[in-house]
Amino acid sequence: MDITTTSVGRDTLLTTYGSFFENVSYSGSYRVVVTVDPAYGVEEDEVGEVLRFLDDLPKRYPQVREVVVERLPKQIGLQGALSLLFAHAKTPVGVHVEDDWRFTAPVDLDALISDLYAQDSTQIVLTNSHVARGGTFERPDEVQEVAGTSGRLLRLNRSSWAAHYLPLCPHLHRTDRWAPTVAKALALTDGLQCPDERVRERVLAEQARDRHNVLWTRDVVAEDLGREWLVRRARYKAITAEHAGEAETGSVTRKSGDEPLELKRSAGLRSRAEGLIPGMTQTFQKRPENFADGEYPVYAERGRGSILWDVDGNAYVDFVMALGAASLGYDHPAMSNVIRERLGRGVLLSLPAQTEITAAEELVRAVPGAEMVRFLKTGAEACAASLRLARHFTGRDHVLLAGYHGWHDQLGGPSAGVPVSAARLGERFTLDSPDDDVRFLAAVRERGEQLAAIVLSTPYHRVLSAEFLDELRAACDELGCLLVLDEIVTGFRLAPGGFGQFRGVRADILCFSKGIAGGMPLAAVAGPRHLMDKFAELRVSTTFGGELLSLEVMKVALREYARTDYYRHIAALGRQLREGVNGHAVRLGFGDIMTGYDPMPCLRFDNDSAVHNRIARQFLAEMARRGFLLRRDVNFISATHTSAQIDDAVSASAEALGALAG
Repeated sequence: MDITTTSVGRDTLLTTYGSFFENVSYSGSYRVVVTVDPAYGVEEDEVGEVLRFLDDLPKRYPQVREVVVERLPKQIGLQGALSLLFAHAKTPVGVHVEDDWRFTAPVDLDALISDLYAQDSTQIVLTNSHVARGGTFERPDEVQEVAGTSGRLLRLNRSSWAAHYLPLCPHLHRTDRWAPTVAKALALTDGLQCPDERVRERVLAEQARDRHNVLWTRDVVAEDLGREWLVRRARYKAITAEHAGEAETGSVTRKSGDEPLELKRSAGLRSRAEGLIPGMTQTFQKRPENFADGEYPVYAERGRGSILWDVDGNAYVDFVMALGAASLGYDHPAMSNVIRERLGRGVLLSLPAQTEITAAEELVRAVPGAEMVRFLKTGAEACAASLRLARHFTGRDHVLLAGYHGWHDQLGGPSAGVPVSAARLGERFTLDSPDDDVRFLAAVRERGEQLAAIVLSTPYHRVLSAEFLDELRAACDELGCLLVLDEIVTGFRLAPGGFGQFRGVRADILCFSKGIAGGMPLAAVAGPRHLMDKFAELRVSTTFGGELLSLEVMKVALREYARTDYYRHIAALGRQLREGVNGHAVRLGFGDIMTGYDPMPCLRFDNDSAVHNRIARQFLAEMARRGFLLRRDVNFISATHTSAQIDDAVSASAEALGALAG
């Protein structure tokens, strides 16, 4: 009999096989076929232990006559591994186990083989605690006992969720039925779904349940080890290949700065967009004039790691990184895999989903001071919701804003489409210099007890002083207004809690977006329970706040931040970029042109915005010609940038600044 196993090289396989041979009886011999797919980043020492164990199987267990191991050079995913196992299958009856199960009770394979043929069944599942959870085999309207079977088997009725599929959890099967049925399903169904769901979909579509009837053991005889292993290693379920090839996180081929970029397709798409989309783009900050109009790509095709390709086929090392949202890089494997896995379950459901709870728990664990959270879709929504909460909590109307907090902020009067009566309730300040800090604090004192909230987003070109922040916090406490920190850009970049945690200032309310989910559309308002509870009294509502894919990706992103040296990495590379570029800028007479926070260095040629914009656009054009995308203000380092890329960018900046100086 063949025992087929899909493995990623983790040491749970030792428990799987050890418990199998301890609990499972069979009168014949075994041929073991194992694929080792390099998913989850399993350490080489662990993989080596597994390979040695497999090599020793015939010595440990004399029933094993042959062991076939296919160790794969790159990840091919569960579908590819199953296809390889099918190609190796030889025996009429087989047992399939993955590498993360523990057998916990006796199993008589001889009796089950007899039942398999007597009942004309395709598969007998060795029932396990994971499938049995929630009472699947306890509700009389879902299950019936099969008469005359030596193994006391069960059959699920059509009303059961599991009645129509051939599960990949431990089972016995007839190879001539099982292998082609699964192979056909994998070939004809959506590759983004997990194989179990795809087989179920195919069996239903072909009305083949009677032909592929599945039986289950009455007793629970196995338990899942995989989820515990994933949690312990901070890994995530991967059912598909991470990439068709190696991740592209290296440097691009450096271009010459002598020739302008070929941007014909970008120009053509721009012409079409101008007649269809007001302002030509969905995001103000992505308009061509904000970069280097005519000399900088307008439309992107795809991204991977820290590399972006435009529609004309040019590749760039990207420091725009989706305006800072792609904090883990483009197409991060952990994020992409969780999207593929979850997509088949629906994106938005009619009722609240458990994911909303687990995502909230994950965020509260990650952010100091957060006890409750409300999810929304955009940073603008989060900031607007925080103002609604502050006004409700304090009973006051007036707010002071430092920085930009999205288009919902009700400032600007009729020229901005805002009623004058609403615009009078708020004022916006810039904090470009220490003198601005003094003026802002004076305004806070002057408005006094009118204030519901102060909303602060740190300027990107300078680091606010501890004295200013301490005085602002003290003023809020004295006046009874709330301090709202807009961490849309700085959250999960300077620190998990953002600027406030980084600089040691306590916020009453925190607003997050961008890096919270590594680029998926998600935002959040978080804070202590006594404030956040008040949301229940407000009509702050969003249909899409419970969208499942973004919440699942958020959980993955937060775990990635926690398990890696992400914060140190992006700070070190940002400092390397800033110091390297400034070294060339000073030498060429520009002075320091990169300032601000290490993980997000800000380009600043002159305090006069008109002068800065003019020079910055020329610099961005020169850098784009050489294969590097930057913004004319704040730029972003991602988890996938490398020191070699920074060195290349610094070298390119010397050429670009030299061209400007000339």
